[in-house]
Amino acid sequence: MPAQSAAWKVNLWVCGSGSFINIVAMTIMLPFLPHYLGTLGDYSQGETFLWSSLVYSSTFITAALFAPLWGRLSDRYGCRINLIRASIGMLLCMTLMGLATSAWQMVILRLLAGVAGGYTSGATILMAKEAPESRAGHAQGVLSACILAGSLAGPILGGFLSAYVGMREALFITGGLIFFNVLATTLLIKETQVAQVSRGNTAAPASPFNHTVWALLIATMGLLVANLSIEPIIYSIVSGMNHSPLAATSAAGIVLAATALGCLLSSLMLGSFADRFGAMRVAMYGFGIGALLIVPQAFVTDVYTLTLLRFAMGLALGGVLPCLKAALKHAYTDAGHLGRVMGLSTSFQYIGQVAGPMMGGIVAATWGTAPVFHVTAAVALLCAILIAVSMRRSRDHDSQAITS
Repeated sequence: MPAQSAAWKVNLWVCGSGSFINIVAMTIMLPFLPHYLGTLGDYSQGETFLWSSLVYSSTFITAALFAPLWGRLSDRYGCRINLIRASIGMLLCMTLMGLATSAWQMVILRLLAGVAGGYTSGATILMAKEAPESRAGHAQGVLSACILAGSLAGPILGGFLSAYVGMREALFITGGLIFFNVLATTLLIKETQVAQVSRGNTAAPASPFNHTVWALLIATMGLLVANLSIEPIIYSIVSGMNHSPLAATSAAGIVLAATALGCLLSSLMLGSFADRFGAMRVAMYGFGIGALLIVPQAFVTDVYTLTLLRFAMGLALGGVLPCLKAALKHAYTDAGHLGRVMGLSTSFQYIGQVAGPMMGGIVAATWGTAPVFHVTAAVALLCAILIAVSMRRSRDHDSQAITS
């Protein structure tokens, strides 16, 4: 028992550090992507912006499509081999990006990174299977915090390395970090929950999803929509406020960083709360408080108040994702196909990452920036109601089962 207890903790820290490195790899080129593409061809400014958007978003498209597949394969062949595959795939893609000579090559490599990657999704599945029931929320919280930390560190590291070392060199250094991740994953990950289906055997049919599973998947998408809706219009929002003595671009970065910091701190706290008070209940209150904190953001007139409100919103919503992951583990009782539902959850995350900024841009273009906050608050509130209704239906179902 002590050895098994130590094993899941080692798995958690290897998966956490690996997820951090992989997210750094995904975001490290953000500060210099347009400039890097400019060195690959003679593009106009408009073409460079278009290529930059295409290169960056292409990874999430293929990742959303292939996450359920990798989840199914994790159920069939085990999570450890899937993590090794994902880390080797990212190693090859990042190294080849440093050797790219055209924008088309970058698009293809980013598409392949979405296909061959999936380390964070695999880490989520592994820890959902390996972590004890009493620490499921804590494990998902640590993973979520590592992912958020990677999304913060990636652009910072990319800006520093590109300025002082070089853009191609920054990609090669990232590949080196992933190589150490390959070694750590191969040598240190110990999978105790052996895959139930071996080569040549027929897989047992997966259990269907109940209403709670679907509610949690939809809430996962809604969470990303609520967190990311203002990102494409943040400069327009901040430039219309009092941001003296900061420049509008600096103020916009501070607002986004405050949100990310709140999410990072919350991931560590709310994951443990989920183990004590129930994952769905904590997620419901997180959505509700988040909605209340989003509404006044439409009426603030200075960037400092907005920063405080966004930080508080990050504290409310940032820890909801590990709660939703932990709740999925409890709601979907078919342990042999847990990777299937976790992979689908990752796909819903990626859909939310695309839908959130798109919704914010459409609403701002149609009605202005203030209504974006109202619509975002409505999304968060609807997610809270959806979880509350699902909890009520689950209680009613359990009561009927007991009486019968």
